[in-house]
This record gives sequence, structure tokens and C-alpha cells, in this order.
Amino acid sequence: MFVWIAVILPFLAQAQTNTQIALNIENATVDQVYFANSDYTKAAVLFGERVKEVALAEGKATWQDQISRPLFINAGYHNSDTKEFFTYAFYVSPGDSLEVSFDAKNPDSTLVVQGKGYRNNQPLLQKVLSDRESYEAYQKDSLPYNVLEAITLKNAEHKQILKDYNEKYSPDQSLVEVTDLYAEYFPLWTYLTFSGAQKFYAGEAFKRNESKWQAVADSLTLKLPMNNTALFDIPDYVYFLPLHLIRLKEYVWSHDDLLPYYYDTATQEEALELYNNDRENVLREKIINKHFEGKTAEFLYATLFKSAIDDKEDSLPEIYSRFVKKYPNSAYIPYLEPAIKEIEAKRERKLTDKMQIIENADTYTTFDEVLELVKGKTVLLDMWGTWCGPCPKEFSLNSEAIKKHFEDRDLEYLYIANFDLENKEKWKELIAYYKLEGTHILASDELTKNIMGTLDSTSYPTYAILKKDGTFELSKAGYPMDREVLFDQIENALK
Repeated sequence: MFVWIAVILPFLAQAQTNTQIALNIENATVDQVYFANSDYTKAAVLFGERVKEVALAEGKATWQDQISRPLFINAGYHNSDTKEFFTYAFYVSPGDSLEVSFDAKNPDSTLVVQGKGYRNNQPLLQKVLSDRESYEAYQKDSLPYNVLEAITLKNAEHKQILKDYNEKYSPDQSLVEVTDLYAEYFPLWTYLTFSGAQKFYAGEAFKRNESKWQAVADSLTLKLPMNNTALFDIPDYVYFLPLHLIRLKEYVWSHDDLLPYYYDTATQEEALELYNNDRENVLREKIINKHFEGKTAEFLYATLFKSAIDDKEDSLPEIYSRFVKKYPNSAYIPYLEPAIKEIEAKRERKLTDKMQIIENADTYTTFDEVLELVKGKTVLLDMWGTWCGPCPKEFSLNSEAIKKHFEDRDLEYLYIANFDLENKEKWKELIAYYKLEGTHILASDELTKNIMGTLDSTSYPTYAILKKDGTFELSKAGYPMDREVLFDQIENALK
């Protein structure tokens, strides 16, 4: 049960003026207000703490800060018990002092905004800024035209609302400019977000007509340049950019004929060799360099690092070196450098005698044979792979914590790598890199199929607790892992 408020702050240090929003919520069912800074392009926000809480006392709470230019604040709450939900996008300028009151039982008809800045924050504007149409009705469509028409009609509705709002309330020119830009680019980010996920919803029907979906995307991006830094003032666009980068990466994955273009090679074979060394981070870097420039490219580099650190860290020091040469004065550097140094230190790690690799592991073909290997011991089994996206993150977040929790307890660790027979050297490198102390098996496809079938699991990583009596129990910790749930299961097995 919470209220959250996302703040967009300025890039440049300028004269700061106190600005505030005072909330007065009648019949409030929450007791905390959260302020989450959503200026996602700012280094301190992207890599720092974004949330502070304020007690909601007798329905009242106040956000205040020193700001130097106009900014958006998205305010909202969700009560998980009563299912009440509310969201509101405020636009404040330096020196504004807004007084906002409403009844939580019926916010739509009771909300009143008064005080300095009220002309920029009347409820009519929410029909644009807080519009979260999902276009779910079109998720089974094989062609793009219905959803494109729906987005176009929605945008025409937005433009009329903005016209009416401007005529009725005479808002500040800065708000007029940013909402005009919002309306101009709304079809771009909305269509690209929808079409990028359509392969998951429409499946083969989408694939048969993928060129038609792509033609619409190309027409939108040709008309609307994506390197416009004025768009950084619009949270929806800023959040869209890194998702779009991921969708572009996935598109290249399924169209490897594009690799020579991205890798600047003369032949497909040369491009494939480079691509196979790192299909994730370097590929995203190549896409950034082909499609983006200036501050937009710099920001997308930063999101690449943010998503890859403590996850798939392949090639990050090399990418970072190129990034620093391109952007030597980047505000992101002080936040990235410590993490890159840590990655370089992990690369120096070697296999130790606490990392036991079973030779001739191909002699194991069934789960029963593995259970016999560890019979009489309590063992945490980790089914993983060097190719597995979530696996490195789970190692980074949980491996050390689990071993610390069960230090000096009678718990052993068994790591079985799957679909990695062609990646033996990479497998050993990652064992050392993540300090995976325990027993290691490089599984045959037959062993993988038998274990995963027995565990009734298809996802990686998969965890199971192997008990002393030869029985086993699939982890209930889920993904991302709820360590406390796993701890309880292991504790019960150790009794």
C-alpha cells in the first residue's frame, strides 16, 4: 500500500527554487508516500537511489524540492488490499506550490488542484498524460493496420484534448511545447512498443507478416528522429528507449543476414565469428552506434551497462573503454568505473581445489545416477548454462549469500551446466569468475533431458534440494529467487 511520485530533475545545475505539492487525501487507506525520481537519463538517478518515503499522516503529505526548471511528477497509489488505484501526472515549475485534495473513494470526481501552478495541472490533462491504453484487443492480429489505426485515432483524441486544455486553462508555454512533442511522438513509441512484443502474442502469424510490421516501424522512425534530446523531458519516451534497444537486438537475432551491416564486415562468416563471441552486450553496442548519436547514444550506453552489470557481464570492460573514448566527460563514468574494475578483478580469478570438476561426466545419463553420486549428503542442485540470461544474475545476487547463510553447515553444492558441450572453456571460465565452489558436471543432452523431465521443469536456472535419503524437492523460491523461501526448504532438508 503506497503512493509513489516520480520526479524529473534538470540536467544542468542552475538556480534552485523551492517547489512543493501538498496532498490531502480524504478516506486514505495508505500510510506511506513514496517519491521516486524518474529523470532516468540523469546519472545520479539511473545508478543511484530513486525513492524516498514520507509518512501520510491523517491523509496529508508534502513533496518539496529545490528545482531549476519545469519538471513532471507522476503521482499515484495502489492499495493491494482494497485494489484502489490512482495515478496523476503533475507538471511543476520552480516556485510552484500546489494544493491537491481528493476523496480516495472517488478521486476522479473529487480531485481539486489549487495554488501556484494550477493552470498546468487540471484533471483534463490526465486523459493524455495518464492514458495507459494497452491495445490488448490487437495482440492476436497478424497485420499491423488495425493497431496502427487505433493508435492514430487515440493520438487524434489526445491532440483535441490538448487543444481544448490550452484554450480553457492557458498553461505555461513550456507545458504547451512538451505536450505538443508528446503528441507528435506518441505514435512512434506506442507502435514500436506494441509491435516489438507482437511476436510473443501472435507467434507464427506475426512472423509471416513481419516485413509489413517493419515497414510501418521504418516509416515512423524515418519521419520522427529518435536522437531529439528534447524528448528526455518525457518519461514515457525515456523509458521506451532501452526497451526499443532490446527489441532491435532481438530483431537482429532472428535476422542474421543483417550482421555484416552491424559489424562492418565484408562477409557473413566474418560477422558471425564476431557475433558469436558475444551475442548480447557487443551486439547492443553495435546497434547503438548504427542507430543513435549524441546524448541519446550516451544514455543508451549507460542503460546497457546498468542492465549488464551483475548480469551478463561479457565484454563490458572493452565496451567501457570504447565508451570513455567517445564520451570522456560523461557524468556516467564515476558510477561505472568501480563496477568495471570489479569485473576486471573477477576475470583474474582461477579455478581452485574447491571447484571440483567431474571428468568423464558424459558417463552420467540419468538423474538417478546423479542422486547416487551425492547420496548421504544434502545438496543444492543448480541447473544452469553459460548461454542462460538469468543465470549470471542469480549467481551475482544469491550465490555468496546462500553460502554465507549455510556456512559451517552440512550443505554441499552441485552445478550442472546444460547445452554447453561446445562451450567447455567458457564453462570453466565462468566457474572461476563467479567463484562457484562445489561440484561441477558438464551434462550431456541425454542427462539434461532426464533431469529436467524428472524435475518437471523447462526453465533455467532450475534449483532443487537433494536430500540425504536420495529423495529430492524442487525449489519453491521462484525467479527472481526469494532466498528466504529457499533457506526454509534447505533448513528442513538439513534436519
